[in-house]
This record gives sequence, C-alpha cells and structure tokens, in this order.
Amino acid sequence: MAIVKMSKFDLFAFDSDRENLLHELQKFKYVHFSNLDKDESLKEIGLKNVEVPEVVVALDEEISKVKYGIEELSKYHVKETGINAMKKGLETLSFEELELRASKVDYKNIYTQLKDLSDKKDSLIQDITKLNSSIGELNPWTKLNSPIRDLNKFENSEVLLGTIPKKLKQKIETELLDTKYTYLEILSEDKDNIYVFAITSKSEADVLREILRNNSFTSVKLAGEDEPSKEILKIQEQINNKQDEVKAYEDKIRQLSNTLTDLEVEYEYLMNKKLRLLASEKFMTTDSVNVIQGYIPTDMESDFVKSINLALPNKHYIEINEADRDDPEVPVLLQNSKFAQSFESLTGMYALPKYNEIDPTPFLAPFYLAFFGMMIADIGYGLIMLVGTLIALKLFNLTEGMRNSMRFFHYLSYSTIVWGGIYGSFLGGIVPLPGLINPSEQYNELLIISIAFGAIHLFYGLGLKAYLSIREGKLWDALFDVGFWYMALVGGALFLIAMVLGLPANIKNIGMVVMIIGMVGIVATGGRDAKSIPGKAAGGLYSLYGISSYVGDFVSYSRLMALGLSGGFIASAINMMVDMLFAKGILGIIGGIVVFLIGQAFNVFLSILSAYVHTIRLTYVEFFGKFYEGGGKGFNLFRNNTKYINLK
Repeated sequence: MAIVKMSKFDLFAFDSDRENLLHELQKFKYVHFSNLDKDESLKEIGLKNVEVPEVVVALDEEISKVKYGIEELSKYHVKETGINAMKKGLETLSFEELELRASKVDYKNIYTQLKDLSDKKDSLIQDITKLNSSIGELNPWTKLNSPIRDLNKFENSEVLLGTIPKKLKQKIETELLDTKYTYLEILSEDKDNIYVFAITSKSEADVLREILRNNSFTSVKLAGEDEPSKEILKIQEQINNKQDEVKAYEDKIRQLSNTLTDLEVEYEYLMNKKLRLLASEKFMTTDSVNVIQGYIPTDMESDFVKSINLALPNKHYIEINEADRDDPEVPVLLQNSKFAQSFESLTGMYALPKYNEIDPTPFLAPFYLAFFGMMIADIGYGLIMLVGTLIALKLFNLTEGMRNSMRFFHYLSYSTIVWGGIYGSFLGGIVPLPGLINPSEQYNELLIISIAFGAIHLFYGLGLKAYLSIREGKLWDALFDVGFWYMALVGGALFLIAMVLGLPANIKNIGMVVMIIGMVGIVATGGRDAKSIPGKAAGGLYSLYGISSYVGDFVSYSRLMALGLSGGFIASAINMMVDMLFAKGILGIIGGIVVFLIGQAFNVFLSILSAYVHTIRLTYVEFFGKFYEGGGKGFNLFRNNTKYINLK
C-alpha cells in the first residue's frame, strides 16, 4: 500500500554483450533505464552515445510487413463476437512462450503470398473501376443506334457528338432553324448538360461548328466499335469476369487468414525486439564498455542480479544503492491492495505522486466509494452493476486494465446498494422499501449530511498534509498550515452552530475564541516565507482570505445530495409514466414496458456517468487541493504494451 521502494543501479558491461544483456533484462521486466544522454558530465569525460544498430531499420521493415499482413487478413478473418469472444479474450503468453511461438512463424512466406494475391486483386479492382468509368461515359449515348466506328465514315456528311449547357438548349434550337442540311437530336440530359447528336452536310459543317461554339459545345469522342448500348454490355461482361477473378483471389487470401494469429504473435515479438534495440539510446559507452544506469524495485534486487549474472557471467561491474528519496528522476511504481489497486487509475489520471510523496490512492478510495454510492443511491441500479461486473469478472478473459475497471465498478456497486437501502429506493421506488431517510421530504437533513461528509473529507486531506510535514520533521509547518486552519474552521463552525441552535453561551464563546486564535495564527504565519515584514503581513492576510475557498468547498459537497435526488426523481418520473401507460390496456402495457426498460437504462447510464465525474471532481479539486502535489515519473516496464496478446 504504497509507492514501491526503488534502488538505483550503475552497470558496466562490454558492448559485445549488450544484446544478450537486454534480452535477459526484458525477461526480467521490472527495470527502468535512465537516459544518460542528458548527463553532460559523462560526455565531458569522454563517454559517447551508443549507436543504435542499423538492424533497427530492417526491423522496422519487418514490422511493417507483419502489420500489413495483419491488416489485410483481418478483413477476411471471421472473429468470434459477443459473449464467446469475451469469454475467450486475448491469449496469455509468457515471454518465453512468445519467443518460442514467434520462432515457428514463417511470416516472410505468408507476406509474400499475401502481397502477391493482394496486388493481383487490387490490379483487377482498378481495372473494374476503369471499366465502370467507361460505362458511365457511354450511358448518356445509349439512344444512339449507329455503331461508333461508322460515325466518321460519311463521304458528304459530318457527325458531331458532344454536350451543351442545359440553359442554352432553347437558344441553340432557335439558331439551328436557319440551317438547311443540319439535324440535331438530344439523346439524353443530366442536371447541367444535354447530350446531343448532330449531323450536317460538309458544305454546312462550318456553320454548324460556329453555332455550336457559340453555345459552349464540348465535343465528345466515344470509345468502342459498336453501338453504345452494345459496348456497355461488352464492358459489363468484362467486369463480371474480373469480379470472378477478384473473388477467386479473395478466397485464396481468406484461406491464409488462419495465419492471422501467428502474425499477431510475430508482431508482438518484433515490437519487443525493437524496444530492446532502442533501449541502447539511453546508454553511454567507451570504445568497448557500455555504461548503463536505471532503477529496479528494491525487493527484486536479487532477481535482477541473477538476470545480470546469467547474461554476463563474471564480465561486468554493478553497483546498487537505495534511490535518493528526493531525486525527481526516481520513477514511481504503485503497489496497493486489490481494493485500492482498482482506484489507481484515478490517481494516474490526475498525476502520479513524486517518489518522496505518499500514494493518495488508498486514502481517496474509501471516500470515492462512499460518495459515488450516495450520488446514485438505488438498490436496483447497484444490483445491475453488481451482477454485470460479477459476470464480467467470473466469465470473461479480461486484460489487466479491463479487469481493474470491472473490479472498480464492482466495489462501487456495494456502496450504491447500501445507500439505496438508506434512501429506501429500488428502481426509483417501483418496489416500496422502508429507508432511514426519505429523500423526497428530508432535504435539509441530506444537505447537512452532505456538508458533514465534505468537512470530514477536507479535514482528512488537511490531516494528510500535517502527516507529510511531520514525516519531514517540519512540526511547526504542521501547526501553522494545518493546526491553525483546524482551529479557525472548527471554532467558526462551533460558533455558528451555537448561534443558530441557541446553545449555551459558553459553547459559543469557546467556539469564538478558538476561531480567533486560529485566524490570528494564520495571519501571523501564513506569510512567513516572505523576506520583509510587510510581505509577511500581506502573505498572512492573503492566507486568511483563503477561508473563502473553504466556504466554496463545503458548498461543493451539496452535489452529494443533489445528484442523489435528481437520479431518484428521474427514476420516479419514469415509473409514473409507466403507471399511466399501464392503465391504457394491452398496448399501453407493452409501451409501458418499453418506456421502463429504455428510461431506466438511460437513467442508470446517466447516474453512473454523473457520479463518476462529480466524485472525481470532489477528489481532485477539494481533497487533493489540501495536500497532494503529484508530478512523479512513471516506472516504465521493459516490455512493449501489447495489442494482440496478454504478455505475462
């Protein structure tokens, strides 16, 4: 339940052993390399960067080929879907199993066959596209009954084919009235143009051309020999033949799709191999010795040394020391209980803690659990989450990330059920249940409970801040930055409660005195880091002004009540509509069932989304704002993030 303790290692190894070393360390997995390229002092003493082997370029080409194969075969591979696919999930392999499987894959042969078939298929598809284009060009001329080859064989006549803008149709017809030996026929038309056939005597050809030119005529030359309609049939026959060939090639590619899994395994293997090669960029070297630096979890030190000895028996020098707690370069790896681990994604979305901070995950988890449940507060909705996540966790082969997400919502379902019991709500009241609180009447009590939860949340955050100060030996900081705030806030609350409720004057006076002492302490110490007295005074007053933000923080927790009420009221409204529909007979009953299922499903989704977002807001802004800074670097496992398998 903490940030994993790290050890820093310095390793000197021969350059010739680097590949073997990296291979063993990748099997070990838990090693984070420091980038020594940024250390100018090493360059000043003559060390130089390790040159990344040229084989990386060749490796990229191999990866590109395998990726091409995966993308092509995925189009034809029929994958299992639905429940069966989720139950099967991704195949899980160890690193050794991955290497063994990859060594048996002849991906080059698969790629060659696939590339040849795909190229031929693509060439045919291009031909079909061109032929379809030819049909498109001939379609406007299907009313032309003469063979295309005969159009230009007249001795005394001349034939012209072409298009004219539709808006000039009447104009050209008028102008042609003055000709004697010209015939013009409109064969077809589209949105913008008319397609015309014109025949005239050679003696009048120039006149016709002049008229056509004045009417934006565009000449068209048809390809083919026979009439356009016959040419279209011939082309269509060619298309059908080529489509048959395409289908034949697709069948052959489909037969190769049973090698898709092999290619996916090969891809994961090659990506890990590339990661090993690129890791060298972080090392420095002399002519023959590599200088490697990095971090490992302290409790894995012996396993790490074993891996080193296995790769470099008696040919290396290694030094391992406890990582400097205040070194910002130390990577952070979280290790929590199964319960808190489910909430680590919330910490990761905000910022990982620095190595010298505390992991806020186990501290935020109980509050997130309680607040989320209070914002939904329905037994039925909680049961839906419970059953859904249980099925997913028990039946499906999930990735580690998905399993954590399912576990996260599984835990939240219990809180939702408990709060639903407190509110006496089951699917918006469809089943009457006695509750401890009636949310439709006891608004004020719910608001007070929400503010009280907020006070506990904020004071807990302040308490963590005090703990951090005390852990660093800054006892006075704990008093100045937390103690005085406790006094000011608690005293102020006591004073106000005593006034409102008419409590004895002594209680009110005690509250006022405690509040004043706290406020004076804040003013006196809030600007203590300033160098001048006016600066200290201004800093103190500004710190006290921060009390206004606490008022906003307390009010912010009213959303615990508001979201719980809104979700409940929406669910109740849906139930009321269903009741009205049920009174309308059989059709009304059917409609009511549909409205109930869709409406409640929508409200479940909306309630979960709202509770998820607003609880994050309370955590990040109100809670983290009191003690947490974050900004740590994540520990990079020496493994590639896999896409197609689970790599143990």
